[in-house]
Amino acid sequence: MITKRTELAGLEQMRAVNHPARWRVLEELWKGRVLTATAAAELVGLTPSAMSYHLQHLARLGLIERDDSTDGRERPWRAIGDGVSMTTQPDDDLGATMMRNLLASVGRLLTTAPPGPDESRRWPASFTHTRLRLTPDQAKTLHERVQSVIADLEQQPGDDTVGGEPDPRADLEVFWIQGTPAE
Repeated sequence: MITKRTELAGLEQMRAVNHPARWRVLEELWKGRVLTATAAAELVGLTPSAMSYHLQHLARLGLIERDDSTDGRERPWRAIGDGVSMTTQPDDDLGATMMRNLLASVGRLLTTAPPGPDESRRWPASFTHTRLRLTPDQAKTLHERVQSVIADLEQQPGDDTVGGEPDPRADLEVFWIQGTPAE
């Protein structure tokens, strides 16, 4: 499963994905969907012209690109990568909004109904929540080790098919959040 995450290296990219409508559309594009401005607008409740503006902005920042049109009239978009990572420190307002978007994503994942008795997919969520007392160097090491494990798994080619069809159990969404709690 070879993947390509986009590193949000600057505040302009962070602000671009920070918009809740853009974030929601990016989530769908990262899953491999191809969306027109009209389909993306319906997903988030905007007009197609407003969504077209948002999609063009994301494209200028290198987060999405045009996909091939099947009829020459549609103008579909696809993600360049399949997720993002961020190590640059945003300002407080931007960071708070980014966390709200991320929590909305986690909320959608956690509210997914469990698989039925005849479904092959697995339960959609597992998590660990703990509080560690770490020095700044230890926290940096923890972050680097988790990122290394994720990167290693992303680079491993694998057969994620069953009988020639995509295996729905092979698709996992991973959220890694490390932070200092407010006192």
